[in-house]
Amino acid sequence: MISVFLTLFAAGLVTILLPCILPLIPVVLGVSIVGKSRLRPLVTIGGMVISFVAFTFILQVLLSNFVTFADVIQTSTYYVLLLFGICFLTNNRLIQLLVAAVGGFFYWKFGWVVMTVAEVGGWLAIEIGGRVASKIQQLGSDVQQSARSGLGSDSLLTAFIVGLTLGLVWVPCAGPALGFALALVREEPGAMALGALAAYGLGAAVPLLIVAYGGQWAVHSVRALSQYTGRIKQFAGAILIITAIGFQYGWLMTFQAWLTDVTGFGNLGSRIEEQLFATNENSSVASVPSVLSSMTLPKLPKITRAPEFTGLGPWHNSPPFTLASLKGKIVLVDFWTYSCINCIRTLPYMEGYWNKFKDQPFLLLGVHTPEFVFEKSERNVADAIKRHGLTYPTAQDNDFGTWNAFANRYWPAKYLIDADGYIRYTHFGEGGYEETDLAIQSLLKEIGATAKGPMIGGDQQPQEYRDRSPETYLGERSWPAFFNSLGDPDDAVHTYTAPSSLPLNRYALVGDWQLSGDGEHQILRSSEGEIRYQALAAEVNLVLGLEEGISSVNADVFVDGKKTKSITIVPNDLYSLFTGDYGEHEIILKIHGKGVAGYAYTFGS
Repeated sequence: MISVFLTLFAAGLVTILLPCILPLIPVVLGVSIVGKSRLRPLVTIGGMVISFVAFTFILQVLLSNFVTFADVIQTSTYYVLLLFGICFLTNNRLIQLLVAAVGGFFYWKFGWVVMTVAEVGGWLAIEIGGRVASKIQQLGSDVQQSARSGLGSDSLLTAFIVGLTLGLVWVPCAGPALGFALALVREEPGAMALGALAAYGLGAAVPLLIVAYGGQWAVHSVRALSQYTGRIKQFAGAILIITAIGFQYGWLMTFQAWLTDVTGFGNLGSRIEEQLFATNENSSVASVPSVLSSMTLPKLPKITRAPEFTGLGPWHNSPPFTLASLKGKIVLVDFWTYSCINCIRTLPYMEGYWNKFKDQPFLLLGVHTPEFVFEKSERNVADAIKRHGLTYPTAQDNDFGTWNAFANRYWPAKYLIDADGYIRYTHFGEGGYEETDLAIQSLLKEIGATAKGPMIGGDQQPQEYRDRSPETYLGERSWPAFFNSLGDPDDAVHTYTAPSSLPLNRYALVGDWQLSGDGEHQILRSSEGEIRYQALAAEVNLVLGLEEGISSVNADVFVDGKKTKSITIVPNDLYSLFTGDYGEHEIILKIHGKGVAGYAYTFGS
């Protein structure tokens, strides 16, 4: 287990290279440099690590079924950051109270009562915050006095509270390493899980401490900077306010996505972290290292009671049923959608489980939750089921009822439920087929059933991880990847010309195109058009559709300047444009007919 802790610590060190940590750096730096105490950076970041470990553990173990309460806590962290920010920025009590009142709207979604309570709490907190800000202002205007007296306990308490708040803000910044730690918390809550979280948190703390102490030294050792300590305190307050509002309304997440798409920042950190945890290269979600052994049938922990199926229909290959009606059976729930290439690759294995275990007290339910609007069509889903030869029960989850009930976030995702209705095993993304087979066998054995047959996925050979182009949407979600766009997204028809070249992981349109009203896809309005992509992959797929009333449109595929195939586009399907040698390739789809809708690229390596 020591090696796992060391790996988690190393992964924590890498977080300084990930976009999600960026908003925290100026906050940590700003709070650390407003005073000369050597303890200030340590107290701030120590508070951050403590709250990260404690809150993450409590959230996973005790509050997993109290979603609204956890959401209130998360919102409260943003509100506290806002209050500290305005107290750092100004001593004007009227402005502070006004910001506290306006900030109460963070709680709007929880209702008037919660919002009012939060505002009253904010007004009361301003009294304490105002005193703290005044103390820091005094220190900032008289550095010599602060050097003699040092920081008071209030100021260190302020740093610690800000650190605690940052730890709560930091919780969503998850990668493969944190994913493993969270899985450990869910499955084996105890000292080992706390140690895993602590190892990751301490690793992340090291580079932040270097930044904080470096900034503190620069401000208080360089005479030219020391005279601006008061201004630096105000700058820290502004950063706190921006961070609070940015997290509350998702602006920082949008910025992080834009930064990653446009500059590639974070790719190095992600690759290092993924390789540390041997991430399956085809997985749409980082795989959790297996705790299952191919030599034994393990005793699987009870994770949580499975929720009832909600809002399912239409049904395929089966009449409707409920989870309660399946008591006494082992149930495998597979969330998928038919235009997701990662999902499609798992379907043969799902059919394999069904054929192997269907004569036992076992049921497999495919829950088709749509990524795009057209995937809500009963006919389209039925066609996909027929095309992939699926014979097990499948139900459409068009309103995300069951998806939300399971708190699922991924395509594909598997949840294995025991005979008493408890979730005992999960797997997100591709891979883990042999593990899933073993998990099913383990739960069947618990109720006295067995199954014979070859191990599903046992012949699958692991492959070396290779980088590849990210999933790219031809709509607002991946707008920064649209190389020859003519400005911000709108629903006007625009004429695009072919660029002389394309940067890696960017696409371009040629011809007359219009963004759909929902911002989800681009529609060709001219009789001829092109979609171009500069990809790093061994496999390139594109989801295409047609406007209503159009039965088919022909198109030609060119790879690196050479025509490789012709395809016929029919309403709403996933098309393979390229399968070949891994590397950088220019993929051009030349379309001969208007009304074609481009949705999303997916890639394999």
